[in-house]
Amino acid sequence: MLLAGECTNNELFKDIAHKTFNFLLKTTLDGEEIKVISNRGWHHKGKDKNHFGEQPIEVAYTILALNTFFSIDNDNAYLDKMKTAFNWFLGENHLYQIIYNPVTGGCYDGLEEHQVNLNQGAESTISYLLARLVIEKNMCY
Repeated sequence: MLLAGECTNNELFKDIAHKTFNFLLKTTLDGEEIKVISNRGWHHKGKDKNHFGEQPIEVAYTILALNTFFSIDNDNAYLDKMKTAFNWFLGENHLYQIIYNPVTGGCYDGLEEHQVNLNQGAESTISYLLARLVIEKNMCY
């Protein structure tokens, strides 16, 4: 929506993009951690979120979206949020466990309620690598 607004110079599109993305960020970022919506079911307004069933693709897509908003708005708050989101891979999550495996170069498939899903699928690894490329492009890490 933001890119459509940029291409067409439509302020309504841009406004909707900012409002919806800000809603998503308020739902998933709580200052020091990102807690993406679980793949175990819907998140209903006013209800507690499940803190398990989190997947790397959700975190990576958030980082990619933050990068898009940063590139257009040049607001450093997006950089701070990118760093917070990326740190999920490095252990700043509800289990305090690293998701990226520096030995294999892979990425675990996600966080369950009490353990890391130790599968290292291509989707998760690509998600981590895309997120890392964005982080390295924007800041020293």
